[in-house]
Amino acid sequence: MTKSAKTKKGSPKDTGPKMKKSARTKATLLQAALKHFSNTGYSATSIQDIVDEADFTKPTLYYYFDSKADLFSALIEQALKDFHFLFEESVSGGGSVRDVLLGLLLNSSKQVQERGSIVRLIHYSFSAAEKEIPYRDKCLQEAMKLPLILEEFFAKEIQAGNLKSKFKTNDIAEMFLGVINHFANKQLVRKEPPLTRKHAEAIIDMFLCGVESQ
Repeated sequence: MTKSAKTKKGSPKDTGPKMKKSARTKATLLQAALKHFSNTGYSATSIQDIVDEADFTKPTLYYYFDSKADLFSALIEQALKDFHFLFEESVSGGGSVRDVLLGLLLNSSKQVQERGSIVRLIHYSFSAAEKEIPYRDKCLQEAMKLPLILEEFFAKEIQAGNLKSKFKTNDIAEMFLGVINHFANKQLVRKEPPLTRKHAEAIIDMFLCGVESQ
């Protein structure tokens, strides 16, 4: 875990410009770490690689983070929080089931396009060797909140009569998350462009035809 904001013993708490500089320094370190973790993997990246990329010293890095593992954890934790917010905002925004799912798929595809490095790092953290990734169990627990958001959404829509399905809501949620991940992988691995609205609409229609009871 990242350290909380620090001040030297007996010194006043930094405010104003000092706090802004501190935030910029921390962000620069995280961005440098992301670049190397995403390009060469966690094990192959050294603290020296990160500080060289950020143009800082090791003492500066250790002021903000306890270790390389804490840097990695901070990146994954924040990225998953961002995706939690994206999912929660999408399912609570109103509209038909089709509209909500379409928005989720398009927004997820856009995130992959704009934040490919961090999305690649998330996927890598779950597929790498079990003992290679620090805080793996914690990352998995955070990631499992995403299908739960979808499961609650589908349960609510079925109860309201907006979606008629004979399938379990957790299975529907996992299936739809699989659709999102599949197209994310196509963008990351095959370098395909983000989904167009027309293509996304076709995918959502196929998905709904499969889960809705006739």
